[in-house]
Amino acid sequence: MQYYDRCDKEEKNERGEVDMEKPMTDYEKYIRTKELLGLQKPNDQLACEDKLTFQMIHQIAELHFKLIIHYLHIGKKCMIADDITAATSQLRRINLHLKHLPEIFVMVTVINPIDYHTIRLALGRGSGQDSPGFNKIIEEGPTLWGPFELLLKKRQLTLLQLHQKPQEHHALFLLMQELIQFDESFQNFRYYHLQLVKRIIGLETNSLKGVPAQALQKGIRHEFYPALWKVISELTDWTGSSNNPQSLSD
Repeated sequence: MQYYDRCDKEEKNERGEVDMEKPMTDYEKYIRTKELLGLQKPNDQLACEDKLTFQMIHQIAELHFKLIIHYLHIGKKCMIADDITAATSQLRRINLHLKHLPEIFVMVTVINPIDYHTIRLALGRGSGQDSPGFNKIIEEGPTLWGPFELLLKKRQLTLLQLHQKPQEHHALFLLMQELIQFDESFQNFRYYHLQLVKRIIGLETNSLKGVPAQALQKGIRHEFYPALWKVISELTDWTGSSNNPQSLSD
């Protein structure tokens, strides 16, 4: 009997289930590990061994998206309150998450394309294009522009003037830099995801939603803050560094 009890416990451990006979620690209660580790399909329901890898990587990504949205909302409130330093801190957190997200999706590449299609055939019409966190970032990202623009107006500044004399409004300049980093990092993440699709599925086929995979290419050109990119060219023109450049003398 003890042998079967031990086997049952081992099977539960393999499935990530918590042994109910053992009192839960405060860590388990606070992190809610029982619920968290119960969100994945059990081994006997996996379409293939890598289904767990696929599911968990995307669950981890959704948690990162949730934190990004959380920091985005706080950062927006800080800008509205004219707390530039606090807003910059929140944007910096967002950028740290976006820096690590591509590394998380690297794990998808351990799945062979043929095995991935075994998983894909069990997804129904599920598609990464339906990610609630990803789509929420696309929706909420541009909303930071209004509060930032008000910060400029309060100080009677244009973007070009802020670039021309960054030290005179250093805190605001740093916030602007984090904003454009957010825009760039999200574009980079979308590009990385496109390359992942290209490697695992291919671009000359349709998504599970019936949309051509090549449609993802449009997304990587989308900018949250076009004005921040345009002013870089304006600064270059203002400096004159592109006007009639001369060869260096010997």
